[in-house]
Amino acid sequence: MIPPETNPHRPFFSRQHLAGLFGRVSRQMLSGWQGRLLSGFFLLLTLIVIARILSNNWDTIQTFHWQIRPIWLLYITIFFIIDLLVATWVWHLLVTRLANYNNFRRSAKICWWSNLARRIPTPIWYIAGRAVMYEKEGVSKITTSLLSTLELVFFFLSGLVATLLTLPFWAIPAQLTGDINQAWLLLILLPFSALFVHPRLLEAIWRRLRPDIPLQSLRWRDTITWLGYYILTWVLGAFVLFSIMNLLYPVPWRDIIVVVGVWSLAGSISLAGALTVSVIGVREISLTLLLTLLVPAPIALIVAVLIRVVWLLGEMLSALISFKL
Repeated sequence: MIPPETNPHRPFFSRQHLAGLFGRVSRQMLSGWQGRLLSGFFLLLTLIVIARILSNNWDTIQTFHWQIRPIWLLYITIFFIIDLLVATWVWHLLVTRLANYNNFRRSAKICWWSNLARRIPTPIWYIAGRAVMYEKEGVSKITTSLLSTLELVFFFLSGLVATLLTLPFWAIPAQLTGDINQAWLLLILLPFSALFVHPRLLEAIWRRLRPDIPLQSLRWRDTITWLGYYILTWVLGAFVLFSIMNLLYPVPWRDIIVVVGVWSLAGSISLAGALTVSVIGVREISLTLLLTLLVPAPIALIVAVLIRVVWLLGEMLSALISFKL
């Protein structure tokens, strides 16, 4: 029998060979001067995206009658930091429970650094960056990729739940009813998404895909807790949005419930596309339309642009902080 190394029918670039090569190249790219160069590239890309967003909307920004209320900048900062910490904490809970890796500091570092890769218009780099960094901690790439996919499912499902809980408080003008009603198509995905967070089904899938990882039986309290945390991230994100709105235009506190629904619905529509858009895209268009329920159209556009910029700056600063963790 011909040894495998000399078998002429074996392709030179086998799946195992390519996987190993990818792993070695990825680890090299994330260490030493290559890692610093890649981090610099992502930071520069974030600044370019911010500059492009501002330049594409410069006419609107320039002609807007600014009436800044600086106190709301403090609220924006506080709510963003809390939102970031909650999102990082629930990710840490997922990694601890399903991958048996319990190190919040390292998970925060990996999570915040990998956020920079979201500027590239595909989730592959974002997930791959996480996977390679966790592999250094002893967590396999496939495990991290599965966890990242599960995180997206939880984000989408929690966004729909938050939207449904706030709908009774919405007052939709007749001229927008047709456009808003199209968002109800997302509800078709609600039962399908809920199946993936059913503890028994989730446990069965996980044991099937990762039989090498010891896993205690999942319970409803596990999945409901995770879902609750993700709903909280939508609520906190809505408080960031509400603060940006009040930075420019007075919006009463009684509208905060509607703002939660607007933010979660716009985010769910974006997640439904399974794509992170690096410029004004699905989320911004949906958010601008929905915000006209509460503020004039020009302000809705400005707010949709500003919250994108705020999120980009926040992710960039948290990535810089992650280098010290």
